[in-house]
Amino acid sequence: MKNTKKNTVTFREGILSVTLFAYGSSAVMGINLRIEQDAWIAILAAAVITIPFFLIYSRIIVLFREKNLYEISEILLGKIGGKIVSALLTWYCIHLAALVIRNFSEFIQISSMPETPQIPIAIILMLTSAYLASSNMRSVGKWSVVCIFIIFFLMIFTFAASIKHFKIDDILPIMEYPLKKIVMSSILVVSFPYLETVVFLCIGETLKKDCKPHRVHLYSLSLMVIMFLMVFFRNITLLGRKMMEISYYPSYLTARIIEVGGFATRMEGSISLNFLIGGITKIVVCIMAAANGLKSIFNFANYRTMVLPSALFALALSTILYSNTMEMYNFIKYYAIYAMPFQIVIPIILWIAGEIYTRKKNKAPLN
Repeated sequence: MKNTKKNTVTFREGILSVTLFAYGSSAVMGINLRIEQDAWIAILAAAVITIPFFLIYSRIIVLFREKNLYEISEILLGKIGGKIVSALLTWYCIHLAALVIRNFSEFIQISSMPETPQIPIAIILMLTSAYLASSNMRSVGKWSVVCIFIIFFLMIFTFAASIKHFKIDDILPIMEYPLKKIVMSSILVVSFPYLETVVFLCIGETLKKDCKPHRVHLYSLSLMVIMFLMVFFRNITLLGRKMMEISYYPSYLTARIIEVGGFATRMEGSISLNFLIGGITKIVVCIMAAANGLKSIFNFANYRTMVLPSALFALALSTILYSNTMEMYNFIKYYAIYAMPFQIVIPIILWIAGEIYTRKKNKAPLN
């Protein structure tokens, strides 16, 4: 994938793309950590823990401008080592796309179409995402700018419409749960959704050269925190702690009971649209990253050749991931362990190797 002007994103588009990606499936799944009113502490603590990793991601981009993680791994680890790392990262991107497809097909079936099989829903999601992924990252950047404003508008509207129903007592007492449980919940938020943005390193060459990656990451992290806190406080003060704990889709349930001017607004349709916008963006980026990885492994000239195969693989995988919704939610408990090699171990290894490589290169005598 060549880094042409048509396939690069601006500073603003980069921030909003990363934010919308992180919002993705976390919007429909919810930041529901089973620590009830203390979840806001976990969201903030997770953001603080995330900052060093985001700085590492940014540093990798700075060290190897106009290159993606697949190309970087081959430079630093050699052809064989690079191909192994590329295969691992490609798998993660495809698996993550499959997870999001399954999250949304489950949600749509349960909330709106209980008699409709999940396969047709998943196919529509896959085809829509594959079409957008086959364009270029600039299109995704422009899509993100438009969609983030829709999401913020709906979020602020539902938050404002809920204020008169807020029960402030539901966020008290603070620190009711043990510190150990809050820390463990923070780690879950770090892996899902904050560090899932490692996928952007796989298409890292699409960020304009004059953009500062650390600013993109930190600004997007700030927006994520604001969005998640708004959604959390709206849901818990409207639904209550116990309802939040037992609900699979608290934001959707909240939208169903919101009233404006004494009339039920039936906001769940808008909330569903909100979810789908974020979900499609996440699937698109994952498919682009996976196609980029397959292009690197098999030495294709253009990543678009592998967009449809990547999307079909993710679709097929999504159908066998879980047997029911409860199993889908139980997987979140173990996701941090599963994702650690992709989100933390591989980037840290490449960052350290990149620093050594760059210093040696800068010290090498000129011929």
